[in-house]
Amino acid sequence: MDRLTDEQLMEQLQQGQTSALDELHARYAKKLYAFCHYTTRSRNPQDSEDLVQDVFVRVIKSAHTFNPRRASFRTWMFRVARNRCIDVVRRQEKIKFIALGQRTERDGREQDVVPEDTIADPNEDVEGAVMRAAVIQAVRDCIDELVNEDERQAILLYYLGGKVYREIGKMLGKSINTAKNRIESARNKIKRCLERKGIHSVI
Repeated sequence: MDRLTDEQLMEQLQQGQTSALDELHARYAKKLYAFCHYTTRSRNPQDSEDLVQDVFVRVIKSAHTFNPRRASFRTWMFRVARNRCIDVVRRQEKIKFIALGQRTERDGREQDVVPEDTIADPNEDVEGAVMRAAVIQAVRDCIDELVNEDERQAILLYYLGGKVYREIGKMLGKSINTAKNRIESARNKIKRCLERKGIHSVI
């Protein structure tokens, strides 16, 4: 049996076949996790997992609005995720503003987030695993250094959402040329950042 497209699965979901959501979740949960983590800069893995679940809840609730003639499912879904992440970031900024002058020391250390698809292969040699982890952390750090939020989201969508400028432009609400410029600018900044860390030919 041929694998159903995302759009065919959405058609099933629109017809009330909720099992189609399981397949869509399997296809996109990890990518959405990484996108939400880097977009919101969350240090708590549970926050990113909750956002992923929230996105899929919104996919169910808004399934009737999906029109494959207007956009692919991937474009539509990442747009939902981006809007949700923007809401979270805005709320976080409001909380930070209100809490100014009321900061208290917290015990313990913040836990770093390791998306499931970046965990090292258990069969990989120790030296290779250490090097791989170091490169992954360096890329994360360089992404975190991107000041321009459009560039951050554009580069994440480029690698997580299919590397299609037209679709990324739709997700961001920008023209194709603008999306391409954001991506190239982000790639150049990340490349220079990695080179300063002694890492070459990664991005």
